[in-house]
Amino acid sequence: MTASGSPSLRRRPSRTVPASIVAVVLLAVGVLAVVAAVSRLVNGSWPTPVSSAASGVAGLTWGSGAIVAAAVVLAVLGLVLVIASLKPGGLKSAALRSDGAGVVAEREYVISTRAVARLAVARADDVDGVDKVSASASGRKVQVAVTTSSEQRDAVRSQVTAAVTEALTGAGITPPPRVSVAVRTREI
Repeated sequence: MTASGSPSLRRRPSRTVPASIVAVVLLAVGVLAVVAAVSRLVNGSWPTPVSSAASGVAGLTWGSGAIVAAAVVLAVLGLVLVIASLKPGGLKSAALRSDGAGVVAEREYVISTRAVARLAVARADDVDGVDKVSASASGRKVQVAVTTSSEQRDAVRSQVTAAVTEALTGAGITPPPRVSVAVRTREI
């Protein structure tokens, strides 16, 4: 919460993908169980796939390899899902510094990580020797990939790193993200 009591603008991503996968799997299992139960009520016997699977499982003991392997796989899958639900995801935005120049100090200003990456691309594209550039950003790091036809890769790397770092610091991103630049030479 900010000083004014409103919720923070720096939100973490929702866990909709793992939740959706689990929901679809559980829905499919539920639908199959209902279809099998209705078939049992209408016909007086279980459908063939259900009865053959049940007889196959009935012949196994608790200590058999198949049961132990299935239990281990389900336990690991459950642990992964629990960790994915509890561990917060990376922030989708970066905080901006408010200088107080005509701005209420209690307000919070943010910039999306996509906008940070676009700012890095725009600034890196202005550096001499850069032919092609792309960038990705997270809450604390900006990765810039540069393609150049210049043989002076280290000079291009240091110029791009300095230019992008200066642009991000000048934009007021706090704390300033760490900039890493990968330079690839293109044959002309």
